[in-house]
Amino acid sequence: MKRKKQIQFLLFFCLLVLAGLVSIQYYLVQNTYQLNSKTYINEVKKQIAPVIESTEMDSIEEQFFDEFKNLCLQRVNDSITLMQFRSKAKFMADSIQKLSQLYLQSQFEDYPILKEIRLRAQITQIIFETNGIYDTLLKATENPIIFFGDAIQGNAFNISTGIVQSSADQKKDSVNKNLNYFYKHHQTTDMDISNFQQKIWEKMFGVLIAGIVLIFSVILLFFYMYRSLIKQKKIAEIKTDFANNISHELKTPLTSLNLITKSLEKESAFQNSASARGLVNALSRQNIRIQTIVDRVTESSLEPQKIEEKKIDIVRLLKDVISDFNTPTHDLKNEIYPDTFILTTDAHQMERVVQNLLENAVKYSPEATEILIKSYAKDTFYFIEVTDYGHGIPAPEQKRVFDKFYRIPQGNRHDIKGLGLGLYFCKQIMKALKGAIYIKNSTKKGSTFVLKIPV
Repeated sequence: MKRKKQIQFLLFFCLLVLAGLVSIQYYLVQNTYQLNSKTYINEVKKQIAPVIESTEMDSIEEQFFDEFKNLCLQRVNDSITLMQFRSKAKFMADSIQKLSQLYLQSQFEDYPILKEIRLRAQITQIIFETNGIYDTLLKATENPIIFFGDAIQGNAFNISTGIVQSSADQKKDSVNKNLNYFYKHHQTTDMDISNFQQKIWEKMFGVLIAGIVLIFSVILLFFYMYRSLIKQKKIAEIKTDFANNISHELKTPLTSLNLITKSLEKESAFQNSASARGLVNALSRQNIRIQTIVDRVTESSLEPQKIEEKKIDIVRLLKDVISDFNTPTHDLKNEIYPDTFILTTDAHQMERVVQNLLENAVKYSPEATEILIKSYAKDTFYFIEVTDYGHGIPAPEQKRVFDKFYRIPQGNRHDIKGLGLGLYFCKQIMKALKGAIYIKNSTKKGSTFVLKIPV
């Protein structure tokens, strides 16, 4: 339990570190993006500055504003209506737009960057004063008057913001000597760069790839470390379980040996030859039992035995195994088809596998229950199924039961003898025979183990 908590804490710490690393990477990428954006925008501004600030553009704008101020004066004097003012203002803006557009197109060859951007200059607010009375002809909340470029959808980058006014001093109108006026408007110049984000991400491609590779490398490192810890934990559990199992296996014969040895130490044991002979036979049986346990453990550390395949009647083999298998506690039934079937395999190893499955069925199912062995041919395979009606095998354990020394955990109880090697040997033998062994189904009412043998 302590080791489990340590692994959980380590996993939480790794996830915390990973979240911190991702946050830092995101912050760095975001800052790099903003810095690259500002740098790129400034570069574009510098490239188009000679065009925007040229004398030709100044002349076009000056002509527009002279006419526009006179239009504003007409509106202040009530010479035209508001609707007429807006109509004439739009007409003037459209006219100057055409002139400016022609000028920009003439500069494409010298300034190719102009093809990738859209420019817009607009008046956002107009204030007119006559004889100390202020009149707002265009409010900041109203639609602006675009006199250069086209409307830009979405966010645009500001190039400049300024205030244009006639003069700080009041001037007299040349026609009406008694009229004093003061003109002021706010204007902005903006640009829209096509595929702006794509261009910035292209500049940051190396940084992005490096960041992604770093994060995935850390994730893989954490995953590998976590998997190694889980694997070590499983190995430690298997070792502990194996030690408990082998202690349980050896306890009975060692206890018997101790009792037999104490009996042989008594002089009365040798006075009765029949009694002495019985003790010696018991001693021999327990010795064989211990030797069998040791052999099974030794076999697990050796390479699989050499397979000697030859043609056999698998049906005859199964019937012989069933007739030789003695189990007074269970009802052994069979459904073996067809009556005869020839295939190439190792008879001895196949017999070991079937006997092992039958022994497990007896071990792990209650007494007086049925054990069914059935066989049949299908496609290019011959199938042998051994079904018991025991407690079944939980789904998470169904693959692990074929691992070396693994036994389904039952707390610290070892009510059923075994070293966790039987199914491991079965899997190794079937692999050597180019076949397979698997669990077809397993519920609380029993399990079915299947041998799949190539014909």
